[in-house]
Amino acid sequence: MRECLKPTGETLYVSDLDGTLLTGEQRLTDFTLRVLNRLVRRGVKFTYATARSRNSAEVVTRGLTKSLPVIVYNGAFIRRGDTGELLGKATLLPAQVDGAREIFRRHGISPLVYTLLEGVERVRWRPGRETPGVARYLEQRRGDPRFLPAGGEDSLYEGEVFYFTGIGEREDLEPAWEELSRVEGLRALLQEEIYQPGEFWLEVMPQGATKANAARLLAKRLGCRRMVAFGDGLNDLPLFEAAQERCAVENAAPPLKEAADWVIPGSEEDGVAKWLLADTAPVLALGERAGEFRLRLYRQEDLEELVRLFYHTVRTVARKDYTREETEAWAPSLEGVDRDAWGKSLSEHYTLVAEREGQLVGFGDLDSTGYLDRLYVHKDFQGRGVATALVEALEGCARGQGAEKVTVHASRTARPLFERRGYQVVTAQRVIRRGVELENFVMERRL
Repeated sequence: MRECLKPTGETLYVSDLDGTLLTGEQRLTDFTLRVLNRLVRRGVKFTYATARSRNSAEVVTRGLTKSLPVIVYNGAFIRRGDTGELLGKATLLPAQVDGAREIFRRHGISPLVYTLLEGVERVRWRPGRETPGVARYLEQRRGDPRFLPAGGEDSLYEGEVFYFTGIGEREDLEPAWEELSRVEGLRALLQEEIYQPGEFWLEVMPQGATKANAARLLAKRLGCRRMVAFGDGLNDLPLFEAAQERCAVENAAPPLKEAADWVIPGSEEDGVAKWLLADTAPVLALGERAGEFRLRLYRQEDLEELVRLFYHTVRTVARKDYTREETEAWAPSLEGVDRDAWGKSLSEHYTLVAEREGQLVGFGDLDSTGYLDRLYVHKDFQGRGVATALVEALEGCARGQGAEKVTVHASRTARPLFERRGYQVVTAQRVIRRGVELENFVMERRL
């Protein structure tokens, strides 16, 4: 894994949709919608780059706030996220269209042709020549205002053509893909449809029409020096090359995971939203003070270091508020910590670690009910915003879960931090640890 840039300054976050942000049911979860919309409202620069059209993307991202332009057709178009206004386009030259047309004809492929006719986006095809895949595509999008059947071969290719799609079996499409890949000025992709195993899509577009080029242009316009990309498929590799940090979801293609800086939870586990909560929390919570450390998702190999951090924090930091007898009852020994129980709960909870130059300097976790279970910061990093950033992200997760409040059993040491964040004491309580009575406080914050 590469050493990654600290998340300071303006960052553009760009995510693929299918297989990355969307579930297998081609939708955004309630958790992802809540998290992304709140982050966007707070000024986080998030958008998506997809092979879909804007029409298709609008259907599957319904409810998502789009304050930035979106990248569609693998980078052929940049459109305003709110109104759909076309901001940038890459279309094919007439000679390139003629060359592709001849290759399709020679291999018996009647493609879907995406074109601008008098400035209006259209999808054209030859009725009666549809493959089962093309027929399925048309049926699933019945009523799409872009659809305009072509009466003949010439009318199929009218207008400013910017995209071709052939849908079928790999062996039927592969020879044409090999030829198209050698045509100057064209970019051809052959990929399996993730929602229809065994069906392949041959996509052809201008060489310069890439998610990467569109994202670079967008980052420049927005003044963002750092770009973070999220993806799952081979067509996301150029986007990864353009980004300063690359996140592949767990279900991504192996080459993409090899190119990634981070492998994050899969599209079914809200990986993008959970990673964003961690990455954005220091800046959102601390402003200009951010940058000394970063937050990331917990990994199983962190367990031993977190156990040591817990033990030494209790034995040092908590000593100003608890007696030696109390801290020894709280954390009697390193060997006494139940690794199995800790590992299980840390993996099941939303758990974050704070890291600085490879050293773990803090961690916290939240369960599915909105209970903030643990919060510990290294003795040498007290008062430097680590706990504040962790709580910021954990509260964001609770909001994503739809929780109405966050509850915590705060120690005397942690109580002032939670009070500064608006938590109220519900009750003081005394718990018995190894025969010793320890005071803590049940606190909660309404969200």
